[in-house]
Amino acid sequence: MEHLFIKGKNESPYTIILFHGTGGRETDLLDVAATVDANANVLSFRGNVEENGRTRFFKRLSPTEVDEGSLEEEGRRLHDELLACKEKYGFELQKSIFIGYSNGANMAAHLLLNYNLYVLGAILLHSGYRSEQISKVDLTRTDVLLTAGARDMVTTAGEAYQLKKELELKGAVAEVKLTDGGHEIVPDELMEGHVWFLGLKRKIEDEFENMQE
Repeated sequence: MEHLFIKGKNESPYTIILFHGTGGRETDLLDVAATVDANANVLSFRGNVEENGRTRFFKRLSPTEVDEGSLEEEGRRLHDELLACKEKYGFELQKSIFIGYSNGANMAAHLLLNYNLYVLGAILLHSGYRSEQISKVDLTRTDVLLTAGARDMVTTAGEAYQLKKELELKGAVAEVKLTDGGHEIVPDELMEGHVWFLGLKRKIEDEFENMQE
């Protein structure tokens, strides 16, 4: 599977793992990652399937119906590739966050809901997880920020809130931020992601300091 890894600055212990939207590639969300945390390592994947010449992370049967077999197969392949990258590049999943947009956000949600990767958190931009593939996973130490556009007709705000519920049932701390936009990523979402990640890192650092006392 095609991917890109960029070593972070200032010996940052954090890693941002990117999943692009339909028709994208592994360079699409680099600006998003830089806005959320300019110092973090970046690992970015390219989807492994094509739909009408457009790159995706899994196939679909229609605009609203997932190809469940493709989702399961590609999810397993991406899971294995992620573990291989962890060993190759030497980063910790416990100090990593997923950032996914649209189709990529749905794949990131699939990984969260079906594999015990124990990542620190996730930012899911315009996600609409239309699959019942949900396993017994432990997300009790995972924070998730979901964003949705009030005028988004591709993945609705209602779907973001439904995914929030599924994540919370597995123990995650999840919140939805609603914008006035459509399906595109707007600056407000990136600022929300930056502030959210700052808070998450502060919480981790406070926990570490308390352990040392």
